Amino acid sequence: MLNTNGAILEDIIRERRFRHVFQPLYVLENWQLFGYEALLRCEFFQNPECLFQWAMAEDKLYDLDICSIDRALTSFYVEHTQLFVNAYPSTITHPSFPDFLEKIRNCSFSNRNIVLEINEAQKVSDVGLLKEKIRFLKSKKYAIALDDFGKGETSMRTVMELEPDFVKLDRFYAVDLSVSKEKQNEIQLLLEFCQPRNIYVVLEGIEEPKDLAMAKALGIHLGQGYLLGKPSPVRGVN
Repeated sequence: MLNTNGAILEDIIRERRFRHVFQPLYVLENWQLFGYEALLRCEFFQNPECLFQWAMAEDKLYDLDICSIDRALTSFYVEHTQLFVNAYPSTITHPSFPDFLEKIRNCSFSNRNIVLEINEAQKVSDVGLLKEKIRFLKSKKYAIALDDFGKGETSMRTVMELEPDFVKLDRFYAVDLSVSKEKQNEIQLLLEFCQPRNIYVVLEGIEEPKDLAMAKALGIHLGQGYLLGKPSPVRGVN
């Protein structure tokens, strides 16, 4: 019997029936643009995460993930900036992932401008293997970010084990940051750990000026959120 759901998903992947929008990240110290995060959008899903969950259920997550990465990189033309692209742990550890990266080396980005942002929505089954793959990617000059710190599986232990270049705080920390001593203290502890190791801390989900001001006062390196810039197409994007 034909697996109708699987056939539809294969069509979405093969025909690339999705697009990306790009949200800016700014250096809070001087308000300079640092880079963008590529965010997938699909007309069939209000929440893009549902598409990836569907792909996971159909054993097509790797195919969708690399297709999304490829399209994000080949459709973005802003020079001299970092591009954060999401990747699941199982994609990072997939045996074919290094070959895929070799094939896309002709895109407009150098490895140094690509930040592979590890999605926390998937539990890591083999931390040792992921560490090995991250070391390999960093040796090729790719940067690594851990997404949604403080949510799900991502914790201080994860940061210690994986040694990323960026830690992105979950948007939970941005809400009422200006009045929450508990959140401020947790962020200070993270900064104290990250700064000597040259790990940048990013606060996502900033929507209020007072919370942005507190983020800057705490010494958070980078900010992202609707207050700083909404996800949108970038000139030159297909």
